[in-house]
Amino acid sequence: MQPLGDMLRGALGLHQQGKLAEAEQLYAKVLQADARQFDALHLLGLLKHQRGDSAQALPLIEAALKANPKSLEALLNYGGVLSMMNRHADALASYDRALMLQPNRADAHYNRGNALMALGRHAEALASYDRALTLKPNDALTFYNRANALAELNRPEETLAAYDKVLALTPKNPDALINRGKALKTLNRNEEALACFDEALKLRPDDGLALVNRGLALVALDRPEEALAAYDRALELKPGDIGALINRGVAYFRLNRHEEALACYERVFALAPNDADARWNASLARLVTGNFAKGWKDYEWRWKSADFPAKPRDFPHPHWNGEYVKGTLLAWGEQGLGDEILYSSMIPDLAGHAGSVLLEVDPRLVPLFARSFPDTRVIGRGERISENIIAQSALASLGQYLRPGLEAFPWRESGYLKADAERTASLRKRLSPNGEKVIGVSWISKNPAIGKFKTAQLNDFEPVLRLPGSRLIDLQYGDTRAERDAIRQATGLTVERLDDIDNMNDLDGLAALIAACDLVVTVSNTTAHLAGALGKPTWVFVPYLQGRIWYWFKDQSDSPWYPQLHIKRQERGQSWGDAIASAAGEISAFARVAR
Repeated sequence: MQPLGDMLRGALGLHQQGKLAEAEQLYAKVLQADARQFDALHLLGLLKHQRGDSAQALPLIEAALKANPKSLEALLNYGGVLSMMNRHADALASYDRALMLQPNRADAHYNRGNALMALGRHAEALASYDRALTLKPNDALTFYNRANALAELNRPEETLAAYDKVLALTPKNPDALINRGKALKTLNRNEEALACFDEALKLRPDDGLALVNRGLALVALDRPEEALAAYDRALELKPGDIGALINRGVAYFRLNRHEEALACYERVFALAPNDADARWNASLARLVTGNFAKGWKDYEWRWKSADFPAKPRDFPHPHWNGEYVKGTLLAWGEQGLGDEILYSSMIPDLAGHAGSVLLEVDPRLVPLFARSFPDTRVIGRGERISENIIAQSALASLGQYLRPGLEAFPWRESGYLKADAERTASLRKRLSPNGEKVIGVSWISKNPAIGKFKTAQLNDFEPVLRLPGSRLIDLQYGDTRAERDAIRQATGLTVERLDDIDNMNDLDGLAALIAACDLVVTVSNTTAHLAGALGKPTWVFVPYLQGRIWYWFKDQSDSPWYPQLHIKRQERGQSWGDAIASAAGEISAFARVAR
C-alpha cells in the first residue's frame, strides 16, 4: 500500500492543479487509513468549501480542529465556511481564536472585518480593516471593504477618499467606481457621480447596479427622460429588478406621468407585495391626483420605507381605526412643522369621533393650536401624558377616515388657526399706521432633503416688492440680514425684519405677524402652511416637480386645505424670478383692493 504521506502529497498536488475529483478520492483514501489525519480532514474540507458545499465542508474542518485545535489555517478556513453558511457570529469567534494564536495575521483581521460587516457592526469592522492595513499596507481588497464600512457608517467624505485610494490601486475597478459614485451622490455632487457610473459602464456595460444608480443621478440632475432610458436598459437585463422598477416610477412621477409611475409600482407589487418603498411611492402618485381612497391606504407604508425621513412614535396604544373612541384619542404630529399645520386641519373633525382628543405637536405650535382648537388639549412633544389613552394616530393617518375624497374637505371661508387677536391688532397699527399695504415675504425652505429645490432668492421677489404703497415684511425664519442688505443696496427696496419676533421659535408671534399682513408671498415652506391655515390671502410658489410635494396636487391653482391660498407652479426650466414675475400682476391687483 502507498504510504499515507505520499498519498497526501499526491492529493495536494491534484488539488493545486484544480483536479478536485481526483484529489477528493485520494483524501478519502488517507482518511480510510487514518480517520483523524489532520491535513486530510482540513484539505478535504477546504476542497468541498471551494466547490460551494459548505454543509459537507463544515464537519470535516471541525474534525480537523479537534485533531489540531491550534491550527491557524484551519481556524481561518472554518470561519470562511461558517460565513458562507451565514453563521457570521460563529465565524467571528473562529477568527478571534485565530488572532489569539497569531495577533499580527493581516488576513485574520480582514476576515474578522467581513464577519463584523455581515453582523451590522460596521464601526468594529472598520477597526479590523484598519488593523489589517497596518500589517499589510496597500491591499486593495481591504481598502475596498474599508470604504464599504465607511459608507455604512454614513461618513461620505471619508468614504469618497477611501474609494479614491482603492481606485489609485486598481484604476479599472467597476465596483469601486459605482460605490464612489454613490458616495458623491450622497454629497449631492451628482455630475461627478454620473461620471463615475458612466466610467463603470464602459468597463461593464451590462451592470444593472450602475444603470440604476446612473438613473438616480440623472433624476437628481432634473434629467428624468434620460433616467428612464437607464432604467429601461436595467430592466431589459433583469425584468424583475425591483430597484429599477421603483426608481423608474419615480422618474415618471417627476415628469407628471403618474399613471405610468403607478404601472411600475404595480409590477413591483406582483413581485414583492409588501415592498414598503413601492407602496409609499404609489401613495404619492395616487394622492397627488386626488385618489384618496387608495392613496391614504398606501401612505401608511411610509413608516416602513427606507426613504421616509420621519420615525413612528412607540406609543403602546392601539391605532385608531375610524370608529368612535369611548375615551381619549391621542393624535400626534409627524414630519415637519408644515406637515403638522396641514394635517391639524382635521383636528376639529375628531370632535364627533372621540370622547376627548389629546394633540401632541412640536412645542412651538402649542400656544397657537391651543387657542385654535379649544375643545382639544394640546401638549408639546415629549410632555407627560396624564390621560387614559384608548387609541392613538399619527396626524396624517387621520386622512384615511376624515378625508377619503375631495368632497370630504370642509369649505372654510377663513382659516382654522386663530392668531392672538390683541397681538395682531397691535402689529397692524405698527405696520400700517397710514393705511399702507403690508406684504409678508418668505423665500427659503429648510427641508433637509428637498429644501434646495424649494428655495428662491429674495431678489427673485423684486416684481412683488416694487408694488407701490406697500410695506414689506420679512417672514422668513433664520438669519436673512445679508440678503435684505444686498437688495436694499442694489434696488433701494427695504424688507423689514421685526427683531422682537423670532420667526423660527415664536410661531405664535409669527402667526400674529402674518395675520397683520394684507397678503403673503412665499415658497413652499412652513410660512406657506401657517399663512394658509390662518386664512390669509397667500401666493405660494412651488417648484417644478423636484421638491413639489403631493399636497399641492397635480394641476390645481387652489387648495382644499387652505381657503385663501393661490398655487403658482414653476415651469420646467423657468427661473424663480420669471415664475414670480408672471404672477406679479395678479398679486398687484389684489393688493390694490386689500383691506
